Amino acid sequence: MTGEAVGPAGPTAYGARADPLRLSSEVPRMRIRRYVVGVDGSVPARAAVRWTIAMARRLPAPVTLVHIADDEWGAVGSQLIDEVDENAKQLLADDFEYARTLGDGVTLRAELRRGSPMAELAGCSDEETLLVVGTHKTGFHYGRAYGSRSLQLANLALGPVAIIPEVASRMRRGVIVGVDDTPAGRSAVDFAADLAGLRKCELMLVRSSESRVRFTVDTDDDMSDWLLRRDDDARAALVTAVTRARERQPDITIRSRVVRRPAGSALTELARSAELLVIGDSRRAEAELGSLGAVAYDVLLNLSSPTVVVHAPIPVAHGGHTDVKGESDVIG
Repeated sequence: MTGEAVGPAGPTAYGARADPLRLSSEVPRMRIRRYVVGVDGSVPARAAVRWTIAMARRLPAPVTLVHIADDEWGAVGSQLIDEVDENAKQLLADDFEYARTLGDGVTLRAELRRGSPMAELAGCSDEETLLVVGTHKTGFHYGRAYGSRSLQLANLALGPVAIIPEVASRMRRGVIVGVDDTPAGRSAVDFAADLAGLRKCELMLVRSSESRVRFTVDTDDDMSDWLLRRDDDARAALVTAVTRARERQPDITIRSRVVRRPAGSALTELARSAELLVIGDSRRAEAELGSLGAVAYDVLLNLSSPTVVVHAPIPVAHGGHTDVKGESDVIG
């Protein structure tokens, strides 16, 4: 491996491999300029590396492995800091060599940074960068959440974030996407359709008909009528989303499903047998910790499958009016 200085903070970079593998001339409309994987030598991080290399084989782009030495070590002596840095370099080198065994033909490099891990990773994000991290969390004990750094990263990132649990994937089939009426929801449908096209698998669109508004009724018939109206509204939203996905990827198989449960718990359950779950979350004017929407928050705390959080396209101002940047073909 060769080393070089990169970036304003001067992180260490390890090597590169040229000529990314081109498997197909039929490239989906999504644009991914690079993949950035957070690594820390853990088993979940290795799962994230494997997932990313497989993704890069389908949609070629450079893969950068990033390890962040937590800046909390700044409070200790310089000798210990040097030891931590040396350990971090060795850890990154080991993960890089592991990625090389998987990624023949995929462009690979690695960066060592120092700072707050999730903030540093989020700093690598843009609309055409897919951030990938591993997690030990799964949804096998639903509701028993003890916190997750992936929540912080998904909120801070500008572009899509993939969270990869250490779960068996060989028997999983299809891509699932949650449907809502927001710009982020439409971007999620686009991303999911393109992924289904890449993977040549089925796409399932899911919409919850549950209402957050309390409805007081006098008879069971009134309640039944109200539930049916909610179902009809959900089906109408699915028709629009299916049309969007079909126009984007005309050759994939698409199914749709209305559920009467909360969207977060329904998506978590359905995704147990899926290759990938895609959810949208609206982009705020400024990122705020803990400001993820309820569905994204619920899904990430009870993860049951590889999951991608997609944000709304970032508005771009042009002389007194605001356009949505590339809503039809830019994921982020």
